Amino acid sequence: MSHQNAQHTGLSPFPGPTAPVLKWSFQTSGQVEAAPAVGNGIIYVGSTDGNLYALNLQGQLIWKLQTPSPIRTTPAIGSDGTIYLASSIQNSSGRPEGILYAISPAGRVIWNVTLANFQGYDSLSSPTISSDGTIYTSYVSFRTLAVNPDGTLRWVLQTGGEVFDSPAVGQDGTLYVATDDDNPSPTVVCGQCVAALNPDGTVKWSLRPGGGFGFPAVGSDGTVYVDGVAVSSNGTLEWQGRPFVSPSIGTDGTIYGTGNQGLFAINQDGSTRWRFPTETEGGSGNPCCSYDVVQESSVAIGSNGILYFGDWFDHYCSCAPEPSGYGNATLYAVNPDGTQAWNFVIQPTIACSTFPCPTLSLSDPAIGSDGTLYIGSGDGNLYAIGQA
Repeated sequence: MSHQNAQHTGLSPFPGPTAPVLKWSFQTSGQVEAAPAVGNGIIYVGSTDGNLYALNLQGQLIWKLQTPSPIRTTPAIGSDGTIYLASSIQNSSGRPEGILYAISPAGRVIWNVTLANFQGYDSLSSPTISSDGTIYTSYVSFRTLAVNPDGTLRWVLQTGGEVFDSPAVGQDGTLYVATDDDNPSPTVVCGQCVAALNPDGTVKWSLRPGGGFGFPAVGSDGTVYVDGVAVSSNGTLEWQGRPFVSPSIGTDGTIYGTGNQGLFAINQDGSTRWRFPTETEGGSGNPCCSYDVVQESSVAIGSNGILYFGDWFDHYCSCAPEPSGYGNATLYAVNPDGTQAWNFVIQPTIACSTFPCPTLSLSDPAIGSDGTLYIGSGDGNLYAIGQA
C-alpha cells in the first residue's frame, strides 16, 4: 500500500539495491504518478490512461483492468490477495465522484462502491488497510471514510479540512488524518490540524499547530509525524520544525523527509541530524526564466538502511525568443549517515515547451521482496531497478 505499510513509515522489510542496474521498464499509455503495490510476486500499478496493470517480476503483463478515469493512487493488497483501488467516475450530472474497487488477483472486479464527495472534486486518496481488514480512504472534499471488506460503508466523518493524503493506522488501530483548511465549519472536527480517530470513526483528539498538512506517519511509540510536526499519541505537540514532504521513519526512530533542498534526517527531538543536497540546478537569474521547480518523492527505506527517493527539476523560460524549458529526473540512494550510495538517471535532461513539463515527475518508490526497487515516471514507464 502507499508508503510501504499502514503506518506510512516508508520502511520496507526488504533490502533495496546497493548498486543500481535497470532490469526492465514497462510502458503504459499515460503517466505513472503513484507508487506501485508489490505482493505475492505481482506488481500492481495504475496509470493516467485509466488502466490498472498487473505485471510479473520480469515486467511482463499478466492482465490489465480498464477503469473510466485516470488512476493517480497506489493500490493496497489485502491479506487474502484482494486489490483495493481508489479512482473516480462521473455521475449523471457530469460531476466526479470517488469510487473504490475490490479486485481479485485474477483481475476481476469483486465489488465497487461509489463514495459521493458532495463538492465535485475527484481526488480520493490511496486506500489504507488496517489489521482487521477495514479499508480507509479520504476525499479532498473534507471527508474520511471506512469501508468493510465486503464493500459496505462503515462510517463517514466530515473532517472540515481538505484531506490530500491517505490516513495512517497506528499499531493500536488508531486512525490518523491530516487536514488543511483555514476556514473550517464549526460543526466539524477541525480545519488545519492533525486528528486521531477511533476505529468506529469517533474523534479521540485533534490538534491545530498551524501550517498545512499532508501525509501522516506513525512511529513505533505512537508519535505522529506530518510536515515538520511531531505529535504524541495523546495529542500533545512535541515539536514543530522544518516542513518536509511525507515523512518516513527508520528503525532507530530517525525521521526522514524531502524538501526543495534535498533529503533531511531529523532526530526524535526535532533537531536536524544531516542534510543531503541533490544535484539539481538553480535559477538562471533571468526574470523571464522564473519557473524553476524542484520536487522530491517520499523516501522508501530498505531493511539495509539505505534511503531511496526520486528528485526532478523543471526549468522554464516564458519569454523571447520563444517559451522553452528543460528538466531531468533522478533516483537517489543515500546511506544512513547521509552520504550518497548512488544515483540513477531516470530521465536525462530533456527539452519541454510547457510548464510544468508533463513527463517530468517520479512516483514514490517501492521495494519488492527480491530487493528490486520500482518507481513510476511521468514518461509513462514503470522502472525496475535491481542489484548490479
